[in-house]
Amino acid sequence: MIAPGRRPSILLLGNVLTPGGTEGQFVEIACGLDRSRWDLHVGCVRAEGPLRTKLEAAGLRVLSCVGGSSFKSPRFAASVLRLASFLRAHRIRLIHSFDFYSNLLGVPAARLARVPVVIASQRDLGNLRPPLQRRLHNVVLGLADRVAVNAEIVAEGAAKTGIVASSRIVVIPNGVDTARFCGAPVETRPPGRVIVGTVAMLRPEKGLMDLVRAAGHVVDHFPEARFLIWGEGPLRLPLEALIRELGLSGVVTIAGATLEPETTLRRMDIFVLPSLSEACSNSLLEAMATGRPIVATRVGGTPALVEDEATGLLVPPADPAALAKAVIRLIEEPALAARLAARAQQRARAEFGIDRMLERIEGLYHQALSWSAGGFAVARAESRP
Repeated sequence: MIAPGRRPSILLLGNVLTPGGTEGQFVEIACGLDRSRWDLHVGCVRAEGPLRTKLEAAGLRVLSCVGGSSFKSPRFAASVLRLASFLRAHRIRLIHSFDFYSNLLGVPAARLARVPVVIASQRDLGNLRPPLQRRLHNVVLGLADRVAVNAEIVAEGAAKTGIVASSRIVVIPNGVDTARFCGAPVETRPPGRVIVGTVAMLRPEKGLMDLVRAAGHVVDHFPEARFLIWGEGPLRLPLEALIRELGLSGVVTIAGATLEPETTLRRMDIFVLPSLSEACSNSLLEAMATGRPIVATRVGGTPALVEDEATGLLVPPADPAALAKAVIRLIEEPALAARLAARAQQRARAEFGIDRMLERIEGLYHQALSWSAGGFAVARAESRP
């Protein structure tokens, strides 16, 4: 039981602190929780990275749970035991892990330490990992009291595994700081110049090869169009090779990772999300909040965020020609682009503000802790499939 007036001790556990969608949400949540309600601890599997500065600026110390480069590493197993010791020593009442590796580390450690409330997360469609990792992750999710997901389509997929009952899955869409992303006009540029861009990890599932190929089609119609890809990742060298192969070195630029997406997005006239798999894209929500006209692929949870012809244009995945056609349409029809952008911005502000997300998360924590004090374990057992 928690003594009256005492703040519950909770731990938020992430993986890394390099720029990325899940990583950014992890930091926003950690910085945004009401610390008058919670005795907050923050940890990461690997706690180094540029986002650590924001946590420390908010007065948060970051626990490093170095687990080795693989969940198969003996160091990872040792880290589970060390984390369990930390959880016991600090009397943690609730742990919330945010992704694959932090789930694998945090959930077993919490069970060893008998933490009353264990919340795991799934923030992707689960279709990109090798079969062994998917099976292991499903087992770990099955050990959690609640599984937080960021889209209805993720909830449906998690329930279909048969490991996690629907009653234990909580949908909390990503949130965006709409005040941070509103406002400033696009920078002044030469007549006819159009900037088309995206912000994404440079990984195969982000569909960036398709965006590069689409750029070739667009510049055939609009020679002054330029494409900016903001991000880092393992696909950088193949992307650069494709850009050279297609003769687009002066057209497409890989600009590297950004810690200021609000500034990056304001440089764009059109935002493109060419993903092959997506749950609830942070960069898409940020583009909506910034008031950028959007072209996105019809995959995963994206149609739940962007309504075709109402708040953006949706195209089939893995179709560079369709991407290019939609971009060209927005360039040729500025009134349409402005209308779609305004409606998208209105929706982002109304439905996906960060305050609304934080309210839902704190509500989940409060409810789970209340149940843990009386009958939560019984309710959890009864909700097993």
